[in-house]
Amino acid sequence: MSGENYLIVIEGAEAEIEVKGSRFIACLSPAKTQEDALDFKEAIKRRYPKASHYCTASVFGHPEDSHGYAYSDDGEPSGTAGRPMLMALCDVAIGQVTAVVVRYFGGTKLGTGGLQRAYKDAVCEALPDIKTETLVYKQSFSIRFDYTDQGAVEQLFERYDAEVWEAEYSDIIAQEVRLEPSKVNELQEKLQAATQGRVQLRPYEPID
Repeated sequence: MSGENYLIVIEGAEAEIEVKGSRFIACLSPAKTQEDALDFKEAIKRRYPKASHYCTASVFGHPEDSHGYAYSDDGEPSGTAGRPMLMALCDVAIGQVTAVVVRYFGGTKLGTGGLQRAYKDAVCEALPDIKTETLVYKQSFSIRFDYTDQGAVEQLFERYDAEVWEAEYSDIIAQEVRLEPSKVNELQEKLQAATQGRVQLRPYEPID
């Protein structure tokens, strides 16, 4: 699971269904963290201030990593809202997403099964309209080099799509670099050839 590419949401969507007089409005948004999800829920509550429930489901990381799941029934009977919404997100294998379903009660109780179907169907209705992209997994490495090698190193980083996440410039340059695993060996060879063996990727250690 770790080390796999997966789809993430880059633009959300909304959809509404009606079941026996109750309105279910599904709102989907990109979300990497619990804080992102909470901010989105609060924004939805401001837009729909008189609703009876604001149920949520989120997948913060890889869609198969249950450690990144979160959901809430927000006062609906346990298991009837948040979990069915989460299952709808997991069924399409998308990560970094949060869903809020706003319910306006229509006066007719739907029962446990009816609620589960309604909340899941609302999310499913919105899913075709989201925009996604593939998150490419990159592995972290540490690298240290003199300023005299900076030009050669940066040129190779650009060629192999290596991303510099952290950097410290003192008497030497120390960086955290992220790179697709399939490119590691070749970049390693090119770095050593371009710097006469002075520079190489090393196992990742945080920069002090």
